[in-house]
Amino acid sequence: MVKSISLLFILAMSCFGFDLYSNIKSIISEQTYAKNRDKIEKIFAIQSEFIDNNGNPNYAKITNTLRVNSLLNISYSKPVNLEIAFYSPTSDILMFKSISEALKSIGYSYFLSKSLKSNTEGIVWQISMSSRFILDPGTLYKELGKNQIFIKDIKRDGEFSFTYSIDASQAVLSTHDYISDVEFDLAKPLEPYFLNINQKSEALIKSYISDSWICDIRVLDRDLNLITQIKSDKPEKEIYIKFPPNSYYLLIDDAFSLENIKRGLKIYIKSN
Repeated sequence: MVKSISLLFILAMSCFGFDLYSNIKSIISEQTYAKNRDKIEKIFAIQSEFIDNNGNPNYAKITNTLRVNSLLNISYSKPVNLEIAFYSPTSDILMFKSISEALKSIGYSYFLSKSLKSNTEGIVWQISMSSRFILDPGTLYKELGKNQIFIKDIKRDGEFSFTYSIDASQAVLSTHDYISDVEFDLAKPLEPYFLNINQKSEALIKSYISDSWICDIRVLDRDLNLITQIKSDKPEKEIYIKFPPNSYYLLIDDAFSLENIKRGLKIYIKSN
């Protein structure tokens, strides 16, 4: 079980800056670090080489360097129970969505959400999973980086227990592509459409004549908080929305089934 985590302690630790050797110790275990200390200090002597262009730890380079020097093993002969906690001072919904998507994209589709705790200092989301592979910090670093989310620190709480400190303050989630200021065809959806509408002013959404779209539209802010919602109880052919201040994302769904818009939608989104 993941040990009780003090948000204040984590926050205080992050203020002192990145400790390369402490992170390496957390990634490979204290025992492996102790056995190979001289080798590790020689390999990582120029610590600045392991900081990325954003001033964050480059966990992809760190883990790759450990791997090529036979210092990192992430696989086991049989599944182990992993306990992972993610800490962030940002929105719980934003962190939950971004990390969930990142984990699924790198192959961790099945995990149990154990708790989500928050206070004025931030939030901690604790999950567990059974896997033959320990979560690779370098792979997660690259996946989160696609959305401007950064790993600031890794702490090992037990043999298979870790805490990741996450900076999602600049996060921009993956969204459906479209072109502004022209009518654009959104293809048949496999999931609700999720669009970035930052710097946009309004939208006109049309369904196909042969479809029966019962709309469920939500306008969200950058932290995924609901700003406004349009929900219908009958088929709609056209919906106009003027975006309120602080609108950042647009979620377009059907109130009953996406099969109701199996031909897709047409959308015109106007820039400011």
